[in-house]
Amino acid sequence: MLTNLRHLVEAEFARTGRRRTITLTDGTLRDAHQCLWATRMRTEHMLPISSRIADAGFGAVEAIAMVGFDAGVLFLNQDPFERVRLLADRISTAPLRAAVRSNLLHGFYPQPDDINELFVERMFVNGIRDFAILDSLHSWDNVAPGIRIAKRLGAKVTIALVFNLAPGYDDEFYVRQAREVIDRFGVDTISLADAGGSLTVERTRTLVPALRAAIGDTRLELNTHCLTGMGPQVALEAAVYGADQILTAVDPLANGNSLPSAQMMARDLRALGFGVDVDDRSLDEVGDYLGKLAAQLDYPVGVPAEYDPANYQTQYAGGAMTNLEAQLKAAGIADRLPAVIEEIGRVREELGSPVMATPFPAIVAAQAVMNVLNAERYAVVPDEVKKYVCGYFGALPLPVDDNVKDLVMNNGSRDISETPPQLDPILPELRRRYGHLSPDEMILRYMYGDQKIDALVPAQDTFSVEQSVVELVAGLRRMRTKHNVHLVAPGIELRANG
Repeated sequence: MLTNLRHLVEAEFARTGRRRTITLTDGTLRDAHQCLWATRMRTEHMLPISSRIADAGFGAVEAIAMVGFDAGVLFLNQDPFERVRLLADRISTAPLRAAVRSNLLHGFYPQPDDINELFVERMFVNGIRDFAILDSLHSWDNVAPGIRIAKRLGAKVTIALVFNLAPGYDDEFYVRQAREVIDRFGVDTISLADAGGSLTVERTRTLVPALRAAIGDTRLELNTHCLTGMGPQVALEAAVYGADQILTAVDPLANGNSLPSAQMMARDLRALGFGVDVDDRSLDEVGDYLGKLAAQLDYPVGVPAEYDPANYQTQYAGGAMTNLEAQLKAAGIADRLPAVIEEIGRVREELGSPVMATPFPAIVAAQAVMNVLNAERYAVVPDEVKKYVCGYFGALPLPVDDNVKDLVMNNGSRDISETPPQLDPILPELRRRYGHLSPDEMILRYMYGDQKIDALVPAQDTFSVEQSVVELVAGLRRMRTKHNVHLVAPGIELRANG
């Protein structure tokens, strides 16, 4: 395979007289731990390696996505805006990127334009310089206000075209979408986003050249995942056929449900004849830290996945799969995972084969779980499913199965109108309620409520993977001598006097 690709690269060089350099984008601090650790990497885990990531030579560094806001506040008691600020202070050699899920600022429900615009503005103020914006229905009116704010502020805008194996999603569909967002918004990068790892080598060889020809000098990025085991090969093919940059993660947070390995991509791309301007020593140092961190936290590392054709039916995204597994385990029904995954594929087709990227993996999975747990399928319908069918998220590119639509409408909540309501501005009311607070805190309190935000704890830049148990005990003894610390119960509570 590499020999054939190398011949293509050499033929391009002979034709153009120029060797291309492929840029690597880093997803370690965002997509990778979303896919492997259910987005549970804490801010203090990121800070010790942020300077090494900055030194590695990435074209952009993903810092956060909306799921990072959710996990940070709801599970980690951490301020996501603070995370962005702390990372921006340490990473200045590459633009920090935030992934923005359409106009779904709060949970999975569309929000008014004014709060979405303020969110983009505050992310920029805190340090984001590249907004990766997706709308899984490719309904660009949903994201137009945020894009225009980002461009006005001088940030780069990356638009994700989410890959889907479904009728109508042919190469021409993606070419039309790319041309629309370039013509309407003048975006900086088009990202072919393969959230479920379902992009094949054969499709890459037609789709990437079609996009390359259509977008001119606009940069083209590939974002694929390794759930089928084919991610690295697809990434190499994409580079050969015209992609400018590849989204990667530093091993051992690569592979499995995650992204291709940055270390491996750098080696293989160079072997093909491309330039890759990353510092391998910095990558190895980051990887060494991540391995120790995973061991300390008892978190999994990425392992190359076996090829599984079933993934092409479910097309379930890597981060969503990890969260689904964690949620079923927490509910005590982890043994139902195989049945749920099989049902996900069935529900997805019945609901019109939506793109399996935020928010639709969670919506489809919620219905699949209800179908598995109840005697009759669609006897229980989550509110989000009815809202999807009624067009709350935008026009559906493919129709919902008629019989399923009837079940959803009959069994779904009567409180949900069949006609999506108009989204009126929300900021005047928020400013009346929270006018004494910073805009960041106002946004967070709107999204998660006062109780959750009152419980947030500032991040401490004191974490180290090098501290062994012996070192920790020695430190406690030193503290006890200096400050008269009394260890009430080991590892539970400390009292300090003085």
